Amino acid sequence: MSKTPIPCIVGFGGVTPAGRASHNLSHTRITYDLESEQNKKDYIKSVLSLCNMADEIGESQSFDKFAADKELEVLQNTLVRKIDKEFIREKFWCYDYELPANGGGQLPFRLNPTEYYASRQHPKALGMAVMGIADAFSDCGFDVRKTIDSYGRDKSGCFAGCAVMNMDKFSGDGLMSSHPMGKRASSKTISFTLPEMTADFINAYVTGSLGISGHFIGACATSQYNMNAGVELIKSGKSELVIVGASEAIIMPPAFIGFDAMGAMTTDKRLKDLQALLGEGEELDYTRYCRPFGDNAGLVVGESSGFAILMSDRLALETGANIRGCILNVNINADGNKKSISGPGAGNYFSVGKTFQDIEEVFGEKVLKENSAFIAHGTGTPLNRITESHILSTFAKEFGVESMPVTSLKSKLGHTMGTAGMDQLWGALGAMETQNCSGICTIPKIADDVFTENLDFYLKDQAFDKQKDIVMINSKGFGGNNATASVASANLTMSLIEKRYSKTDITKWEAKRETVLENRKVEKEKAINGSIEPIYEFDKDVLDLADLEVKKNHIKTSTGFNYKLSSDLKGKDFT
Repeated sequence: MSKTPIPCIVGFGGVTPAGRASHNLSHTRITYDLESEQNKKDYIKSVLSLCNMADEIGESQSFDKFAADKELEVLQNTLVRKIDKEFIREKFWCYDYELPANGGGQLPFRLNPTEYYASRQHPKALGMAVMGIADAFSDCGFDVRKTIDSYGRDKSGCFAGCAVMNMDKFSGDGLMSSHPMGKRASSKTISFTLPEMTADFINAYVTGSLGISGHFIGACATSQYNMNAGVELIKSGKSELVIVGASEAIIMPPAFIGFDAMGAMTTDKRLKDLQALLGEGEELDYTRYCRPFGDNAGLVVGESSGFAILMSDRLALETGANIRGCILNVNINADGNKKSISGPGAGNYFSVGKTFQDIEEVFGEKVLKENSAFIAHGTGTPLNRITESHILSTFAKEFGVESMPVTSLKSKLGHTMGTAGMDQLWGALGAMETQNCSGICTIPKIADDVFTENLDFYLKDQAFDKQKDIVMINSKGFGGNNATASVASANLTMSLIEKRYSKTDITKWEAKRETVLENRKVEKEKAINGSIEPIYEFDKDVLDLADLEVKKNHIKTSTGFNYKLSSDLKGKDFT
């Protein structure tokens, strides 16, 4: 019997409040004090390059000296901070609005991704997607689009989008406010509100993919729903190359109005009251706006895009891809019966418990007990800190994990809604590759009502005390959408692959990978010293019906592609 294909992660990238996600650059920001001086320097330069600020270098000044002078400014203009309302209002809002909350996880400085290509009034989230997928390709170290062409444009997959909707003046907000403001809606605005537009844009203007496509929405678990779609597509054998991701730009008035009305959001007033209660002074510290598992006041919005390139183990070895890890399974469970649609339910107990079982089943009890860590959903709401910590503590005890490291990236990035799981994915990859873990640095202590047995909440950035090769990521979404997955390290992934293939196969892969690793070095230098060059091929190789040669068993195009047509059901027994 043939073995189930392993869904390998061969690249990751995106645009986040920390900068570029590729090459562990965003991870360097969230573990900044633990990084080497070279990594710090490279990171600062990457942000300055990303935001086109390197143009400010004087004639007698080197980039290194310029970056050193700008270090503090870069650190102050990344992660959760006081949002630049003037900039965002000018570029993306339909009207002015007095915000109840002025902190959030904004992209670095005044980065506007739609200005980096011929965007034609695209919503910010779509601009972030176009930049983010190019960043993910950079991380791979090989020509992903050429690989898709060789593998088959009709056989690759893409699942990506947002959780809420695109809601700036070029999309949802522009559509709904146009009539009250006495303006006409654009012909584009209704289509740009559609949450699957991220996948549509990647297929139409980046890869030219003709394969399976779509987007699975599950509130805050959206990223993991898309991960699951890609993982299952590979495990089923229907596809061996899948792009999964999300892009969400939610620092917009409709989001603030809605979350404030729900009472789910940290506001300036709530933060001021909390700081007074904790004796932290009257001046609002926007960098500590989000406080998972501590005394807190609600979620904090953020904006981010993230994309993972997944391949089957067979295709990864054939192409010499750099295998950064794998996702064997994503467990998804609804909450079932409950009183309030926004309240907690039983679903996350199932998804977390099954993920613990997955690790034990595939990698064994020792790996689970000694080599695992947990990136929690950790929204910063009072209810989440109780419910999620109880789930984690319960299963850590049940499975004999004595002191499981737990953190939440939302303390630094904010809640990026549909992209939250993608933030957790790059955080997991970075943590395992560097063994440095980002801590919940915004709280002085764990809240009294948080369950802590068998858990080790990291309240500072720190290196793992023991090698970690599995990081679980968790999502507890509004409406009862729960998803949990375990991200395995490159070492653990290769331990599985080496059992399937001969030494000759592995040697051939290693030889091909040398070129990929060299390319990654070149790409990393470009990421440090230059901005992202978005791929946006509008009106290229567009086919009309006259360009197609359609036969029973194939379709040929004038651009040189010959796609075989065959049923996926061939050989299946339905009688």
